[in-house]
Amino acid sequence: MKPVTIESLVSEAARTRARRTDGFRFCSTPSCDVAYFQPDTGERFLRSDVRVRIGQKETGSPRPVCYCFGHTIEEVESEVAHTGTSRIPDEITEKCRQGLDRCEETNPQGACCLSNVRQALKNAQAKYGATTPQGRKSRMDTGTVVQFGALASAIAASACCWLPLLLIALGVSGGALASTFEAWRPVLLPVTLALLGLAFYFAYHAPRVASAGCETNCCATPETESCPEACCPPHNIKGFAFHKLNKPVLWVVTIFVLAFALFPNYVGYLLRGNDSFAARNDLEKIVVQIDGMTCEACAAGIAASLRMIPGVAAAEVSYEKGQAVIGVPSTNRIPPQVILKAIRKAGDYTGHFLDPEHMKP
Repeated sequence: MKPVTIESLVSEAARTRARRTDGFRFCSTPSCDVAYFQPDTGERFLRSDVRVRIGQKETGSPRPVCYCFGHTIEEVESEVAHTGTSRIPDEITEKCRQGLDRCEETNPQGACCLSNVRQALKNAQAKYGATTPQGRKSRMDTGTVVQFGALASAIAASACCWLPLLLIALGVSGGALASTFEAWRPVLLPVTLALLGLAFYFAYHAPRVASAGCETNCCATPETESCPEACCPPHNIKGFAFHKLNKPVLWVVTIFVLAFALFPNYVGYLLRGNDSFAARNDLEKIVVQIDGMTCEACAAGIAASLRMIPGVAAAEVSYEKGQAVIGVPSTNRIPPQVILKAIRKAGDYTGHFLDPEHMKP
C-alpha cells in the first residue's frame, strides 16, 4: 500500500506513533479491529485511527463501498431491490475513464473500489433473487441489433413509396408490392419508434456489468484474454472499444430512420420534374382524375410511370388535386388504356378521364 493512503486517511495523532508510513498492508477481515499493519516492524493502525468508515468491517448502515463518488452498499441493494440490477458500477467506470477517481487518497483499501462494488452487486442480486445481467458485450450486441432493427422497420414502412419508384425505373410493375407495404405502414411506423426508443435506452440508460474475468481491481486490470476490456484503462492510453461508437452510430441510425420514415412527405418535392408544360401551347393536355393516392410519393411514382409512355412529352401529378396532367404532341395519339395501365403499374390506383374525348379507345 502506498504511503499516500496512510497519510490521507490515518489520523495525524496515530501517524506520529509510527516510524514510517510505507510498507503497510490493509486488513479486510470484518471481525478484525486492525485496519493497517506493517509486517516488518509490527506496527498497526486500528479502525479507530482511520478517519472514514471501512466498508469491509462495518455491519451497520451506512457501509461505504465507493469512496471517490460516495456510494454505499445500501444504495446498491436499493437499486437491485427495485430493478434487479444497479447502474452504479457503470457510473463509476465512466467517471474513472474521465480521470475523476482518487482511490489511493480516499479508499482505505488504497485501490479502485469497483471489485468491491461488483461484489456488492452480486451479493444484493443473490439476496433479492435477481438475475445477473448478461454483461457488456451481450448488452451492446442487443443495443446494436435494436438500432438496425429500427432502421429496417423504417425502410419497410416507407417501402410503399420508394419501392415502386425503384421498380418503375427498372421497368417492372410495383403495384401489388406497394399495396402490401401500404397496408403494413400503420403497424411498422409505431414499431420503428418503439425500437428507436429502446435503442436510446440501451445506449444511455441500460446498466453495464463487467465480464466474469474482470472481478479484480478494475482500474489496475490490463486487457487480457479473460478480461478483453480493461474497465478503467490508464488515462494516457486511448484504446479502441466498439461501445465507444455506440452512441454516435445511434444518432446516425436515427437520422436514417427519420429520413426513411418521413420519405413519403418529401419525396414528391425531390422528384418533381422540370418538364412543366403550363406555358407550352404545342402539347395537347390530357387530364386524368386519380383515386388511391395517400401521399406525395404516390404522385411522384405515377408521374414517373406516365413519363415512360412512348409519345408522352411531359407529365405532372398533383396529390392535392388528385389529378394527372399529361402532355402529348398534337400529332400523337395515345390509347387511353395505355395511360390507365401506366397508372396501375405505379400502384393500387384507379384513373378516369375528365375529357370524354379521351375515353374513346
